[in-house]
Amino acid sequence: PYNMVRATIEGLTRQVSPRMVAARRGKKIGEIQQRRLSGVSDAAAFEEAAGAQE
Repeated sequence: PYNMVRATIEGLTRQVSPRMVAARRGKKIGEIQQRRLSGVSDAAAFEEAAGAQE
């Protein structure tokens, strides 16, 4: 049980808010949440961004 408790606490401390993710990526919170709600995967978003830059 000790390892389970330790893993739970470690997992909870590693959680990040959408605000922190947006700040790290240099984006607005709305951009992060919109993509999350639309169900776009990271790979699809990367391909879309790469295609837009060409």
